[in-house]
Amino acid sequence: MLELLLVLAILVVLVGMGTPAVYNSLQGHRLTISAEQVQTEFMRARVEAMESGRIRMFRFQQETSNFAVAPFVRSSDELENNLAGTSQGIGVSSVVLDSAEAETINGMLEEGVVFAGDNIEADIRSYTLEQEQGSGMDVSGWSRPILFYPDGTASDATVFLRGNGGTVTSVKLRGLTGIARIQDPDLETGGVD
Repeated sequence: MLELLLVLAILVVLVGMGTPAVYNSLQGHRLTISAEQVQTEFMRARVEAMESGRIRMFRFQQETSNFAVAPFVRSSDELENNLAGTSQGIGVSSVVLDSAEAETINGMLEEGVVFAGDNIEADIRSYTLEQEQGSGMDVSGWSRPILFYPDGTASDATVFLRGNGGTVTSVKLRGLTGIARIQDPDLETGGVD
C-alpha cells in the first residue's frame, strides 16, 4: 500500500510540473492561430477590394478580440447612387449603408488573445479619405482603418496581438504589395502602444 501511495505521489508531482508547459504551449498555439487569422483576413480584404473595385477596410477594438472587415463608404458612393436615382436625401443613402453592412464581416480572435495595439502609417490616399469622411471615420472604440485598395496596395500597418501569458506577436502588412507577414514585434517601432 505504501508503494502505491508513493507511486501516486510521484505521478501527482510529475503532472503538476507538466501542466504549466502544456498550458503555455496551448496559449502560444492560440496566439499563432490568431495571427494567421488576421493575416488571412488581410489577404481576403485585398482580394475583395481588387475584385469589387471598392476600397475595403480592416478595423479592430483594442484590448478585445473583435475585428471587422467592411467596404469603405465614401461620399462618392452617394453620388453614384444619386445618378442611379436611389438616394433619398442628403448624406450617404440607406441603400449604400445597407449594402456596406451586408458585406461586413465581423470576427473574433482565439480565446485569450486580444489586439494589443497597432502602428498604421498614413499615406496621402488614406489621409485624403479620412479628411473626406471627417468624423464618420471615428467610431468609438475602433482602431483607425487599415485600407485595401482596388489596385492591390494597402496601408502600411503592423497589428500587435497579445496572449494570456503576455506573449506578443505581430502581423505586418506591407502597403506596396499588400502582403502580410507574421513576425515578432519590431523593437524599432517601440513595441505595443
